[in-house]
Amino acid sequence: MTDILFEYDHILIRSEYKTPDLHRHLASHVVVSLAGDLHGEASGNAFRANGVCIASDVLHTVCAPDGELLLYLFDTSSSASKILSRDYLNGTDFCVLENAIVEKIRAVWNTEKTHSLAAADVQIRSVLGLSPLHEEKSDLRIERVLSFLKSLDEIPEDIMPRLSSIACLSQSRLSHLFTQQVGISLHRYLAMEKMRKGYIHFQKSGNISQAALDAGFDSPSHFAATCKRMFGISFSDFTKSMEHPSRQNSI
Repeated sequence: MTDILFEYDHILIRSEYKTPDLHRHLASHVVVSLAGDLHGEASGNAFRANGVCIASDVLHTVCAPDGELLLYLFDTSSSASKILSRDYLNGTDFCVLENAIVEKIRAVWNTEKTHSLAAADVQIRSVLGLSPLHEEKSDLRIERVLSFLKSLDEIPEDIMPRLSSIACLSQSRLSHLFTQQVGISLHRYLAMEKMRKGYIHFQKSGNISQAALDAGFDSPSHFAATCKRMFGISFSDFTKSMEHPSRQNSI
């Protein structure tokens, strides 16, 4: 079984799927084992630890042979990714998380997993010092835009004029203000929101092609390319993990 949470600047995955080859993600990573050690390699260096951070575009593989793992993929333009680079990686390709941090994350997961993946996500990012930026937004124009986007079933390609009208701002001014308020560009946010809606549609229908079209993508291949470009994981990897719950965990 796999749990996946799409948010505006990151994906959280509790994984049970196997992808053993060395690979790269265009995203900043946090990986935590929920039981036992992680075994892995990053930038040519083998490691064994309970939790690790891995920089974007670093060749790596990580597996949790003794149980499940949590994987965060943060958009490289997000504030959270910049905090990881500054406070954890500090110019290196990867680093091992302190055991105290890992134990706090495990405790949060064991408490919140039966209630809400979203609630666990917020608390885990708080433990990591990656508090959500949602609470910092104050401009009502941006709040109206976000509320409107959340209400939609799809994100059409020609949505920018509508958003500008809602915010009573030019497209360029809206884009600038959105980045200031949310901590990620409007373009990246729209791509992430479209992927999130695609996943919701897939949960309902079980059909990737139809889910992609219902979310506003031009085609299923556009859906797949967007997911791969932003986070280095194809959407089919998610569906495979749901279909094969007994596999060893490796990301």
